[in-house]
Formats: sequence, C-alpha cells, structure tokens
Amino acid sequence: MADLPPARAAEGCPGGHAGRPGGGEGAPFTAASPAARSDAARRARRRALLHAALGVVGLAALVALIRHVGAAEMLDAVARAAPLLPLLAALEAARLGCETLATGALCPRRSVPPAELVRIHVVSYPVMALMPAGRAAGEAVKAALLSPHVGAPRAAAIATANQSLALLSASPLSLLAALALWRIGGGASPLALGVLAHAALLAASGLGVAYAARQRAAFAWFARRFARAGHATAAFQEAVRERPPVPARPFAAHVASRALQAAQYAVLLAAVGAEGGPVRALAAYGVGAAGTAAGDLIPAQIGATDGAFALAAPLFGLTASSAIAISVLVHLLQATFALAGIAVTFAWRRGHPRP
Repeated sequence: MADLPPARAAEGCPGGHAGRPGGGEGAPFTAASPAARSDAARRARRRALLHAALGVVGLAALVALIRHVGAAEMLDAVARAAPLLPLLAALEAARLGCETLATGALCPRRSVPPAELVRIHVVSYPVMALMPAGRAAGEAVKAALLSPHVGAPRAAAIATANQSLALLSASPLSLLAALALWRIGGGASPLALGVLAHAALLAASGLGVAYAARQRAAFAWFARRFARAGHATAAFQEAVRERPPVPARPFAAHVASRALQAAQYAVLLAAVGAEGGPVRALAAYGVGAAGTAAGDLIPAQIGATDGAFALAAPLFGLTASSAIAISVLVHLLQATFALAGIAVTFAWRRGHPRP
C-alpha cells in the first residue's frame, strides 16, 4: 500500500477544497504555477498509462489462468457459492461500517453528520477497491469530502491517521495468517515466510507514517515536493498532534474490519467446498493479503490475487479452478459495492457547508 502524503490528501480530488482550508484553519494555499501544473499533468498521464498497462497485464493473466485450469469448472464453483453471496455482502457492509466508525472517531465530535460519514465512505469505496494503490487514493477522496466539515489540514491529518491505522491493523492478522500457513503447510513455506515478512512491513510502515507526520523535518520533505502542502505545515501538524499516534478506538475499528475480512474468507472456503475452521480462514486471508500486496499497483489487483490462490490451492485441498473461484468471488463482491458507490456518487449529492 502506498503512503499518503500528509496535508496533500485533498489536493486534486473531485469535490475537494485544496484551494482554501475549510473551517478557517491554516493559511491559504497558493496557486500552482503553469509550469508546475503542466508537470503535474504529464505525471498524471504517465501514471494513468502505467496503471492501464498493468491492468491489461493483470486481466490477461487472469484470463490465461482461467483457460489453463478450465473455465467451466471455475464458473461452476462460483455458481455453487451464489447462495452465500448475501452473507458475504453483509460482511462487506459491516467492514465498511467499521471504517466509517474509525473515521468518525478521528473527527471532532459532531463535526460531520453520521449520514454524511456513511456517504463519504460509500463514495470512496470504488476508488479504494478498484484503483491502483487504492487505500491511499481512497483516503485522499475521503479527505477531500471531509475538508468542508473539518478544514483541509485536519482532513489531511485524518486521512494520514486512517492510512497508518489501516496498515497497523493488518499486521496482527497477517502475523496470525503466517502462523496458520506455517501450520497447514507443515513448516516454513515460502508463502508463510512471505506473509510473515509482509506483517512486519505493515507494522513498520504504519508506525512510520504515524510518527513521520509528527516530525517537522519529515514534513519539510513533503513541503519541498508539494508546493501547496508547505503552506499548511503548522496547521497540519497541530491537527496531527490532537490525538496519539495510535488512537485506541479507531485502531480497534480497523482491526474489526480486518477480522470481518477473515470471516469472509471462511465463508468463501465453505462456498467452494474446502475444509473450514479459523486456522484455514486465516491462511486464506494471508494468501489474499499476499496477492493484494504483490499486485498493489494493478487495478483491483486483477490477476495477482488470483495467481496467489492458484499457487496455494494444494494447501486447502482444492483444485486450482476452485481456488481461483475464491478470488473471482472477491472481485465480484468488490465490483458490486463499487457500482453501488458510483451510483451513490451521482444520486446523493450534498451541498458543502460554508466554512
């Protein structure tokens, strides 16, 4: 997962107000020069082309995998899982609710109406689920939508905290997943060691984001690279220091979201006829996390998570086609919620409050 640059979260996002801080907080941002805007546009085009190319590669890899294992068998496994899709959708909605609670706990009390918090998370879901480096991009969208309510510097601080907590909350689940893979694999398999290393990287990254945002020297690095950010340094750091580096309630909400994700994998294993239980559910969570990390720059991690499950199929006593059906069902679930988020974006528009 890519780190989110502090105090820049609201910049460049539809509906954001990077041009002025809401709520009267911070100094006004200065307008970028034409040369800077031109450079930013070129970088954006290059990123878009890269992500499109990676998306095509990922989709081609998925198609090749399905052709290799047999499309009919894989589709049959997906069809058998259809009766459990409402339960998977309920768990995904609960996950979204946990993240909404985390953001609400990071906001000043009564600053954002509960219905608006829900809307913000539903609208940001398609970006988070489908975009490359989706967590950082999704937090940027949340910050843009929060800034009219809490001010741009505080919105950026909330986005940075959410980014840090998302990384930290995944670490204990990934550690348990590595132990589960160790157990069912009969030892230190490359997959178990990879997930263990991923757990350590998540913890280090989460703490790194949390503490770097509080250091003036570290934030000066961002200020030199992002002209607008430099004018909100003091306001951003003041907002960051309003809470501890790892606030308990938002962290607990993020951990609950990860636990619900592991529960989804338990349901998915049962749906394709695999042996169940918490150990295997955690192992499946670890496989999904490894695939997501490997394909973080690929839109929706298409092909990456599917390949991870194909490689791990023997661990779960599954055929490769049934294992790929698990990741395909995850893609379908995310696509369904993403479409709902896009619909909400157009159907439920709210006026921004005056600062």
